[in-house]
Amino acid sequence: MAISDGDDLFEIRKEGKLNSGIYTAYSGLKAHSDALEITANNLANINTTGFKADKSFNVFLRESVNDSGYPAEIGRTVNMAVRADRRIDYSDGTILSTGRNLDVAIRGDGFLTVQTPRGERYTRNGNMHLDANSTLRTADGNPVLGVSGRPITLGPGEINISDNGNVYLDGEEVDRLRVVVFQNNSQVEKEGESLFFSRDGATPTLRTDMVVRSGYLEQANVNAVKAMVDMIGIMRQFESIQRSVTHEMNDMNAKVIDRLGRA
Repeated sequence: MAISDGDDLFEIRKEGKLNSGIYTAYSGLKAHSDALEITANNLANINTTGFKADKSFNVFLRESVNDSGYPAEIGRTVNMAVRADRRIDYSDGTILSTGRNLDVAIRGDGFLTVQTPRGERYTRNGNMHLDANSTLRTADGNPVLGVSGRPITLGPGEINISDNGNVYLDGEEVDRLRVVVFQNNSQVEKEGESLFFSRDGATPTLRTDMVVRSGYLEQANVNAVKAMVDMIGIMRQFESIQRSVTHEMNDMNAKVIDRLGRA
């Protein structure tokens, strides 16, 4: 049986298609499967510059109809489904020295603003380069925007980026990196390729007190050891629930066979 989410389980349970034990167990399997996927994705991006890990947590859903024959309090507990949700961990990753003037790492809150075919996007990946037209771009080729709202364009010469994000060419200020913050980080979602976008049209504000480290890149804030331990724990819990489902189904089949035999 394919289980998509807790609400589907609720409808199945309400219609009497699953008894309470199966209902609860299947929701647990789905939640642990989702948590395993989140943890695996974190590990897969451990070498992705500026990657922010996802944290999984369980959310208990509404209870189903208590027709299980259990006392009310037990029935409410048995009939409760669970779902794995995710939240982005915005804590700083460690920074690695590269010695390149066009590599930057932002400390604390904030995102670089870039232009994409889909509109403005935000990133923590400060690995930048100049294209043939001397436009500053990210590693994925997206133009980096300055506080002027336009892509930063530089000419030949020595480029330096100060701790407050000012971009200099041969000692003269050309522009400033447009580093923005959101009132609430829940207004931001991942898009992939180290890019973020604003939800529901949320407008970020320019950060004026940022600290930018030139010649460094921010590493993924994934703790590999903890992620591996979490993955092992999730897999063991999944297997435990799976065994309970098998036991429940075998017990159910035995009861059906017994009743049919007597009939």
